[in-house]
Amino acid sequence: PGAYRAVLHYEAEEPADLARQAGGLTLDIYSPAADEVVAKADIEWIISNANRAASNGNLQPWKLYVTMGKARQRLSTAILKAMDEGDHGPGGEYDVYPKEFTPVYDTRRKHVGKQLYTLLGVPKGDAAGMLKQFRKNYEFFDAPVGMILCIEKRMGGGQWIDCGIFLDQLMLLAREKGLHTCPQAAFSRYQHVVRRELAIPEDQIVICGLALGHADPDVAPNSLITERAPIRDFTTW
Repeated sequence: PGAYRAVLHYEAEEPADLARQAGGLTLDIYSPAADEVVAKADIEWIISNANRAASNGNLQPWKLYVTMGKARQRLSTAILKAMDEGDHGPGGEYDVYPKEFTPVYDTRRKHVGKQLYTLLGVPKGDAAGMLKQFRKNYEFFDAPVGMILCIEKRMGGGQWIDCGIFLDQLMLLAREKGLHTCPQAAFSRYQHVVRRELAIPEDQIVICGLALGHADPDVAPNSLITERAPIRDFTTW
């Protein structure tokens, strides 16, 4: 079976359950069928409804590229080929992480990484094992649908917020169709390949990818539930 990064599957009945499933976990999951196909009508329904996301001034700044089947595989193959040949291009067009981590954020990042790689059986210092796992990002973890979210370079910080809201709507709406997702900032690293393969104009920034498909809840990493700070740590009344 193929593997992709997605949220853990539950049978949701309440809106709060959908929110927890869509955003609470990003784990390595195995697809139940390598030849799985997601109905185009379902994808169109998800995108059409996500397009109702809140947008400052109703600018609707998001640009979305959807790949399936052979097109998705061509994109994955091209990125992995670039990795193997050392063609890293100019790199990402924005900082995925801050340049310096304060202790609280550094602790969170390292802790979840240790938890996940322990479940995957990749010990600390196993660079080859970590690279093997990281490369799976570029195959959308074998999810049948891969999306790429972009924004025009001319847009400001407010429009990036809009795109974040749109992305979250895609993830929530996918759950309503019984599907699972994973946002993947890793695609920004090889934006030069993504841009070439999907004919993305130079005036757009590649923000991230989004894997879409059905997750298998029985895979070991799904036992990981990421820890979250209590609301008193970040909420002021």
